Amino acid sequence: MNIDDRIERRLGYDTGLSVLADFEAVSPVAHTESPVGRGPAIERLLDVFEPAFSGSLPPSVYVYGPKGSGKSAVVSALFDRLATHSGPRQAIQTTTRAVEPTIPGFVYVDARRASTQFRLYHAMLAAMSDEPVPDHGIGTEELAESLRDAMRTGPDLVVAVDHTDEVETPPATTLIDWLEAVGERLVPACIGRDPPDAIDWEPETTVEFGKYRRHVLVELLTSRCSTGLGRDALSHDQIRDIVEWAAGDAHDALAAVMGAAVSAERAGASTVRSADVDAGIEGVPRPCVALGRVLALPESRQRLLYELAGLSQEERSTVGVATEAIAARPGVDLSASTVRRVLYELADAGLLERVTVHRSDGKGRPPSRLVPLFPTVVFRELFDRRTRTG
Repeated sequence: MNIDDRIERRLGYDTGLSVLADFEAVSPVAHTESPVGRGPAIERLLDVFEPAFSGSLPPSVYVYGPKGSGKSAVVSALFDRLATHSGPRQAIQTTTRAVEPTIPGFVYVDARRASTQFRLYHAMLAAMSDEPVPDHGIGTEELAESLRDAMRTGPDLVVAVDHTDEVETPPATTLIDWLEAVGERLVPACIGRDPPDAIDWEPETTVEFGKYRRHVLVELLTSRCSTGLGRDALSHDQIRDIVEWAAGDAHDALAAVMGAAVSAERAGASTVRSADVDAGIEGVPRPCVALGRVLALPESRQRLLYELAGLSQEERSTVGVATEAIAARPGVDLSASTVRRVLYELADAGLLERVTVHRSDGKGRPPSRLVPLFPTVVFRELFDRRTRTG
C-alpha cells in the first residue's frame, strides 16, 4: 500500500468497501513484487548469482524448503527484476572506451504449468520474446531450435524451474536433460520441497528456505491485509492467532485469512469476527495441499473439484452418491463413470482423501467418501472470480 492509499483510508474514501478490498493482495496463490521478511534469503540468492553481474554464468543451484516458506515468491520476484537488467547494456564512454559486460538472461518457469518438454520450451520462449509463441502447429524440436537460435544471438541464460518433483511435475533430472538439449549456454536453478539428498541431481550449490518465524509471518500478513482487507477489518490479535496456528506456513496463513474474510462477507459483517477466524482456520486442512497445484490442473478437473467442494454433507456421503450428484450438475459434461474415474485419479494424486464410511449393519464392503485436502472455500472463491473475469 502506498502513501496515497493510506491517506485516502484516513480520509474515509474507502468507507463502504467490503471486507475483501483487494482480492489479489490476500490470495495465497498471488505473490507481491517485493516479498516481505525474506531479505536474508534474497541476499543468499544474489550471492549465488554474483558471477552474472560480471557477465559470467553462475553455478547451478537447488532452492528447497517446505510449503509456504516463500520460495516461489522470492525466486519469481527476483528473476523478474534480474531480467530487466539482462542482455546487452549501454556502453559507458570513457577514455578507455570500456563496455559493461552482458549480463545473462533470467527466465522463470513454473513446472506446474510446463510439465512437458514442449510446455517447458514454450514457456521459456514466451518469457524471452515479445512475440507470441504458437500453441499449435509446431513441434517440440521446432521450439528447441528456436531456443537455440535465440541463445546464439542473445545472452546466456539462467533458467529457474519451480515446483520440481511434485506428483504432477517432472523430477529435476528430467528437467535438466530437457534444458541441456537446447544448449550449453544456460544454467538451471531448480526449486522444490525435497532436501538435496532426496533428489537425483547434484547442483553446484544449494539455498535452503526455512519456515517463517512468527514475527516475520505477522509482518507479512499485516502488510498483505493492509492492502487486501478493509480498514481495521482484521485486528492485530486475530492476525497473531492465525500466525500461531499456521506454524510458519504463509500459504496456510493467507488461506485462513481469505477464508475468514469470505465468511464475514457472506454474513454481511463489516469486520472479521472471531467466528469468521475460526471458520477460516477450520477451512484449511492439515496437512494442506497448495492451491497452486489445484489451480494448475486442467479446467475440466478443476470443475469436478469445484462441484465436489460445493456438495452438501449428504451428497458427499459416499463416492457413488457424490459421483451421481456431480455428473448431474449443468457445468459437467461427463458421464458418471468418467467422473468417478477422475475423482479416484485425483485421490491417487493426493488432492483428495478416501475415508472409509462405517456401516451400522456391518454387511458387505464398507463404502468410502472423498474429502478435499485443500481449502475448498478459498478454491471456490478463486474459481468463481476467475470464471467471472474470464
